[in-house]
Amino acid sequence: MTLAPPLAQTATPDGTRFAGAYADGAVRHEPDAGPGLAVEVLVSADGSAHVLTVTNLTSEVQEVLPEPLLPPGEGPLLFLGGASTTAERDGLLVARLSPHGFVRLGRALDTDQEHAS
Repeated sequence: MTLAPPLAQTATPDGTRFAGAYADGAVRHEPDAGPGLAVEVLVSADGSAHVLTVTNLTSEVQEVLPEPLLPPGEGPLLFLGGASTTAERDGLLVARLSPHGFVRLGRALDTDQEHAS
């Protein structure tokens, strides 16, 4: 059995930025995205890292708008894992999930810019 590498060693763009979402003190939410979808949002203790996982629990293709499921914040959503196709609709990202598929997206906020005035 092969174990997945630690988060900091993955090929995810700037993967270490998301480690706080899995650390002690992180907050876990389960927002409602509709029937047949399981959603988990992890937010680091300092609020700088958000990780969203959406799983399609059905045998049908499902679409989800990921951004409204995350806490407010500026910055792009980065693909962290899973499988989906994405498109843009009315300026919002749309993830199209295969039956029983999932997608994991992350947003890392630049706290220096956030607090600069």
